[in-house]
Amino acid sequence: MKKLLLLSAAILLFHSCSSLKELSALSKCEFRLYSLQDPEVCGIDISQLNSWTDFNFMEGQAVVGQLLKKKLPVELTVNVEVLNPGSSHAAVNSVEWIAFLDDLQLAQGTVQQRVEVGPSGTSIIPIRVRADLFDYLEGDNPSAMLNFALNLINAGSQASQVSMKIKPSVLIGSKEILYPDYFTISKEYKSGN
Repeated sequence: MKKLLLLSAAILLFHSCSSLKELSALSKCEFRLYSLQDPEVCGIDISQLNSWTDFNFMEGQAVVGQLLKKKLPVELTVNVEVLNPGSSHAAVNSVEWIAFLDDLQLAQGTVQQRVEVGPSGTSIIPIRVRADLFDYLEGDNPSAMLNFALNLINAGSQASQVSMKIKPSVLIGSKEILYPDYFTISKEYKSGN
């Protein structure tokens, strides 16, 4: 019985030490907004469009139908790159996030996905962002939202600033430990990006 207790304690200690190393390594990691991909407007993949005229008749009807309902649903994946410059393994168990476009909050959520980053390595955390741009077209800064929609189809004339406030976490034993506060990463996005 004593051997079993000692073995259990040793395994728990080893697991805790491993988790603490991951936490220490995570604190040295650098995060950046790597790319935007898979943009959709009203459920339509717009990644290959170069202007509004590239919508076929049915797609145009879908967009107009949504606009008549005072909706313009947009989805895209924001890829956050994690760079581990250290010599120890790092891991992220989840990420709380808030997405902004030109300083206007679009959406927020949590990604519950463990991402591991090897020593001197990089990994990507994909974050799917969903928002209704129509709410913002009627809001304080409609030109920012319209410009972003144009940039998504490579028809914009002015860059949009996409920002994410993120707060990663790591698992220590069975307890999730969050970064103390959000930090911001951003990238300028324009037509052709």
